[in-house]
Amino acid sequence: MISRAGQTMLRQARMKIQQRRHSPPVASLSALARLLSSLAILEQKDGKLNHSSLGSITAAQKLGGSITGFLAGSNIKGAAEEAAKVAGIQKVISVENVAYDKVRPPSTDLHPFALNILRDYPKTTLLCLSRT
Repeated sequence: MISRAGQTMLRQARMKIQQRRHSPPVASLSALARLLSSLAILEQKDGKLNHSSLGSITAAQKLGGSITGFLAGSNIKGAAEEAAKVAGIQKVISVENVAYDKVRPPSTDLHPFALNILRDYPKTTLLCLSRT
């Protein structure tokens, strides 16, 4: 015979199991993927990746999920290729524009770009580290 305390524990365990069975599923796999994704804004100068900004990649890796790197400026092909080789980055988005050579994250000048990127490539986390 099971004591009253034992019966209460069994009843509570059954209720928890039933609640888990009836929890609503994620609407779609893309929604789940979005829950586990980060956009890391990286710095570059003269076509070379600023390695101090790679801390945002480290932070994104600790969060888990896919990581997209973002670079803006002129002559960024070399920096984009270097960023693509960084462990953990699945995709690199680069914007070639001289106007962004002097802009350093976190800056309100990059804000419109970040919003457009987040609209086109939905992410749940925006990471930006700066050397200053």
